[in-house]
Amino acid sequence: MGIKLSLLDQSIVYEGETATSTLAKTVAFAQKADALGFDTFFVSEHHLIKELAGASPEVLIGYLLASTKKIKVGAAGIMLQHYVPFKVAESFSVLHHLAPERVVLGIGKAQGGKDEAVEVLQRDFIKPAPSFEEKFAELAHFIRNDFPEGHPYATPEYTLEPQIQEKLAIELLGGSQESAELATQEQAGLIYPYFGNADEEALAKTRQAYQAKETFKIAVVVYITEDETEAAEYLEKQVSYTVVFNTGKRLNFADQATAEEYAQQHQAEEAQVIQRQVGAFVGSAAQVKADLLDFSERFNTEHFVIHTPGVPYDKKHEIIQALANELKGE
Repeated sequence: MGIKLSLLDQSIVYEGETATSTLAKTVAFAQKADALGFDTFFVSEHHLIKELAGASPEVLIGYLLASTKKIKVGAAGIMLQHYVPFKVAESFSVLHHLAPERVVLGIGKAQGGKDEAVEVLQRDFIKPAPSFEEKFAELAHFIRNDFPEGHPYATPEYTLEPQIQEKLAIELLGGSQESAELATQEQAGLIYPYFGNADEEALAKTRQAYQAKETFKIAVVVYITEDETEAAEYLEKQVSYTVVFNTGKRLNFADQATAEEYAQQHQAEEAQVIQRQVGAFVGSAAQVKADLLDFSERFNTEHFVIHTPGVPYDKKHEIIQALANELKGE
């Protein structure tokens, strides 16, 4: 089985950088990935986080499409709980017509920030918002123009304009069997965020539950170095913290102090902070290739989304160049 690679870039504003300089580096990174033949360049959505510049993936995707030639550009993902599905469908319909067959609509279930972000984004909702599952299905029906007979939107008056004639890829970001079942039900692709939790048992169960004919992708952290000490130091830093409430709500944080502070601010609900080792392949290019091939065989997929957090952009370029060379046998 061959290997197909995509990239995830969160436009992280490192010390000494600005949002402007960071977004310029995101563009250059996408252009590098385009030249190397990567499949898709994904950008994420986060709100009210000063270290992240990519608050509006729809805007960034349009610019990246215009700045590259062949690579697909996608969201990983649009945080659908904040938006009306029809508006998301309209935005991606326009992007699709600007760059046919190069747009990927990835949808995320998380809130993309702290509760303040939810408050400001959902302030004007009048009716109780439908469930994420209902909104995801509605979005898929708008994109595909296939509402079932009898649905309130199954009339010509609600046909998305401009209409999408060719297929627009829809993918769900999800790390659970429930997400796999939803993606299967709606015949959408699934991106498993292994980079957020190195639990191979959960990955295996999710893969087994996903039965759609679309693509199953695994998103994984990659760091390439020949120096074993450097590899160990990087891997040691790759820890995430999840605040889990008794309601089932979960929020991920990059450091323990922020996670614990957030949990204490919400003492009305029982919460616990869980430390997780992220899913990362770290080592030489040959070792990373071997790890990718191993996962490809064990979890029946040929497509990986490479994530390089905590890495300056010059090093990001080195990583994807080395990985591309290794996979090409150079």
